[in-house]
Amino acid sequence: MGTLESGRALADKFSKKAIGGEDSLEKSLDSHIAVVKEMRAYFQACIDRYESVDTENAAVHGRLEIFG
Repeated sequence: MGTLESGRALADKFSKKAIGGEDSLEKSLDSHIAVVKEMRAYFQACIDRYESVDTENAAVHGRLEIFG
């Protein structure tokens, strides 16, 4: 960006867009990663609940056939 003060200021501004600034790419990516981790945990909990209910239903269905 050159040695002029305006060039240094512009270089600093662009640098903060990448790391350390208010709306930096680094903060945006960290935020997105956190959201994806939350989504992963939520979907895993859904899968775990589904498997639990499915197992219970299979057990009940098996008992009904024996007594039916």
